[in-house]
Order: sequence, then C-alpha cells, then structure tokens
Amino acid sequence: MDVYLIAPLPDFGSEALVADKVLNIDERYALLASAGITTVAALLDGDFNIRLCDEMIEEVDFDDPSDVVAISMNVSQAARGIEIARRFRAMGRRVIMGGPHVSLAPGEFDGEADSLIIGEFETVASEVSRDLLAGALKPRYLCGQADLGRSPVPRWDLYRNDRAISGVIQTSRGCPFECSFCDVIQYLGRVQRHKPIANVLAEAQVLYDLGYRSINLSDDNFTVNRKKSRVLLEGLAGWNGRDGRQPVQFATQASIDLSRDAELIELCNMAGLRDIFVGIETSNEEALKEVKKRQNLRRDLVAEISRIVAGGLTVTGGMMVGFDHDDLGCFERQFEFGMALPVVNLRVSVLVAPIATPLYEKMAAEGRLFRDNTNFPGGDLWTNIEPRQMTRRQLAEGAIWLVEALHEPDNAIKRFEHLSAILAPPPEHLRASDHIVTPGKGASGVLRLLRQAARDPRARRVIDAVNDLSHQRPEIARDLSSALAIFLNSFTSLHRLSQQDSRRIRLDREAPLAQPA
Repeated sequence: MDVYLIAPLPDFGSEALVADKVLNIDERYALLASAGITTVAALLDGDFNIRLCDEMIEEVDFDDPSDVVAISMNVSQAARGIEIARRFRAMGRRVIMGGPHVSLAPGEFDGEADSLIIGEFETVASEVSRDLLAGALKPRYLCGQADLGRSPVPRWDLYRNDRAISGVIQTSRGCPFECSFCDVIQYLGRVQRHKPIANVLAEAQVLYDLGYRSINLSDDNFTVNRKKSRVLLEGLAGWNGRDGRQPVQFATQASIDLSRDAELIELCNMAGLRDIFVGIETSNEEALKEVKKRQNLRRDLVAEISRIVAGGLTVTGGMMVGFDHDDLGCFERQFEFGMALPVVNLRVSVLVAPIATPLYEKMAAEGRLFRDNTNFPGGDLWTNIEPRQMTRRQLAEGAIWLVEALHEPDNAIKRFEHLSAILAPPPEHLRASDHIVTPGKGASGVLRLLRQAARDPRARRVIDAVNDLSHQRPEIARDLSSALAIFLNSFTSLHRLSQQDSRRIRLDREAPLAQPA
C-alpha cells in the first residue's frame, strides 16, 4: 500500500519577523529536519511503500497516487494541513490526521479527515497499520502514552537530508512545569519520559553517517531531571569526536535553573552541547507570576544567563510581550533587558492562548478571546487575546519595534562582543579549528545565505565584526558562526518585509478587528 506522509508548511504569520524554521533564501532549506513524519514512517508496520513530504523543503505533490495521505501537524501547521486534506479528499483519497494539535483539539478537525489519531501514535501504530491494510480504518484512534524505550530509529533514509541544516533526536517527552500558555504539557503530560541513552546514540550515529554535523536534541526541558541529563551527557561525551568521528554540535532546550549546576554545564560542554534555547520571557516578575512561569522568579536573569554562557553554552532566548502586567513601556524595558544579556539571538513573541491551555480557558471565561484568526494562532505578532493595558494593534506594533531594535547592526554587534568576551571554549577534541571537518548537511544553503546577506551594507558590518571576533578567539569561531547564521536569517527576513512595505499595509489596515468571543 502506498502512503504519502506530509508535514505541512507552518503558518509563519503575517508579522512573523524572526524566522527560525527555514532559511530566507530562494531555495527551500529547513533549519530542523522533520522528526515527526520520519518517526511515523518507522512505526508503520507492514507492506507499505512510504513517501515523505516536508513542505518546508518541497512542494506537496498533489499528483501523488498514494492510496492514503497522512498529515501530521502542530498548531502552526493546522490551517495548511486542513487545506491539503481537502484537496486530497476531493480527489477520493483517504486522509489520516494526527499530531499535537489534532490531539489537543480533535473537534476542530471533525469532517476534515477519514481518521484522526488522538494522542501519541506509537501506542496505536500496529492497530492502524493492520486496519489500513484490511481497509477497515476507524474514524478515531485514542492513544495512550508512549514508551520511548521502544521507539524505532526514524526513517531518515526517506527524507531529503540535503535540505535540512540540523538533524533531530527526540530525547524525552513531557515537562514538569505548568506555564499557563504552554500546550506541550496538555499534550504530553507533566511527567517526563526519557529515551534510553543507547537509542539516542544509535540515532546520533545514523544522522552522523548521513552527514549531519549539527543535531538538535528535541526535549521540552533537557536539564530538569538532572540524573537523566547526566547519564545522557556522559554518553554523548563518550561518543562525540571519538573513534575518528568529527565534532558534532548539539543543541537543545532547557530552563534557567541549569545555571545553578556548574557540573551539569561542564558536562554539556564536554558532550558538545553548545547551544540551548531558554524561555527567558521577561524581567517583569508580576508578568511571570500571572502565567505561572515560576522557574524564572526571584532570579537575577542576566547573571544566571551569563553564568550559563561563561560555562560554554550559547543561549538563544525566548522573549515575550503582551502580559496583563505589561504596559506600553514594556517594549523599551524588554529592549534594555535584552541588551544586557550575552545573547545574540532573541526570539520575540507576543503572548497567545493556544487552545486547550489554562490561559485559553481563562481568556474565554473573561470574554477576552478573539476568533478572527481562527483557533490556529500561528507565528505572527497578532495575539488572539485582548491585552489588558493596550490594544492588539499597539502590541503588534510594539513587538515589531522591539524585533527591529534588537536586530539593528550596532546593537547586534554589542551582543556579539558580550558573548565573545565570556563564552568558554569547547574541549580540545571538539574544537572544529583543530580538525578537518566535512561541511554538514545544508552547508551550501548557509553559505548562500551568508553571500546574500553580505550584499547588504548593514549586514556586512555585522559579518565583518564577527569575523574579527573569530580571529581573536578562534576556539569559539564555530559558535560565533552558528549564531551569525541564525541572526542573518532573521535580519534577511526583516529586510525583505521592509522592502515590500508589507508591515505598514498590515498594521495600518482599517478593516475592523473581531470582537472577543
């Protein structure tokens, strides 16, 4: 049986100014390979001929003759996923939908597919496979929680690895925290489940053999369970750069409390885990309290992020505006906060209420939930809630100003200099400058991005400054280059939107906004 597995293109949103999923060049490259569809492909059990499509790197082939089309989606992919499903169903194809957003809000997809997978696919994969082959697909499959120890190696052999910058290994599911705007814990739970180290290393070797030299450890909170983190990091440290392997640069997501554990930071460095995303959000403690981001409270966030960087990890910071305790002065305060951090890349977002979250229920109860952008809020800077101390338009305009201010070349160079001044180097056996390193997957796309950006005199100033810093500290040149590529990708996106003057058109539109439902 032929099966076409699709990961739809995310809705980056009309004001999504910071691109963190695709390269902003004329060819399609995904920053992260799609572990979702490759994992589903590995779980299908039987006589299946499987074809994959990650729409971030290639167009959906609506002429594909497959008997079954399976679509996996999160909230930002939902609207596009429905559009794809409708086209295939109009041609008489059977369509299966699954993924985080289908699991959180299955009612939104009623009538849009022949079958819905609600929950973690591993627990029903064998049943779905049998039913597919027997022609007896059920309208709904209700799943349990998966045992990650039984997870197969994803089918990366079916994926367009030449168009992805970084490989992906899922190392755990779930998060013990309870941030009210987060839908992860609603879908995966608050008890972490971990993939055994042997499985992680096996997947790392597969990705390495395919040419990846950058791998993202997909984890909702990599360091919250210190015992598990240590075991995994020790295993990676014994694998990375050993037995003739070239250095691999790992990245993941962690919370601010990593800063309290110098030993764990050192283990990250020894393993080659050189980049972490931290949801810093805001320096406004009242705002943190309102969304139950308790792990960030009563901390000197600048000092703690600096401690992490000084231990050898570059930080990508999540920054958020639009809390009830934010007034119109929050944008300048967030800018000053961001400039005090040794963090080059700060992803600015506005507070939104994803469906099925406590914040969504609270906003709905208070009559502050907007429906004009459907229940699929994407990556844009228009919130789906009514802010307490400003309008939605003011919030969007303030967020755009903040993004642009943080990306001003002089401001970016200051943060690069701050990072370079304190970042500890990797261990000697993982220093790219000490090895002949084969360019990783997607390297041609990154080079094209750099050449394209260098034609802009403002971006060229940042490139030249980073080159100078790299010559001063060659041992961290790879870290600076990685941060530069991410920065230039966002800067290019900003420049493109500015050229099109699309922001003015969108923000000055006079079409009436929907009222809260």
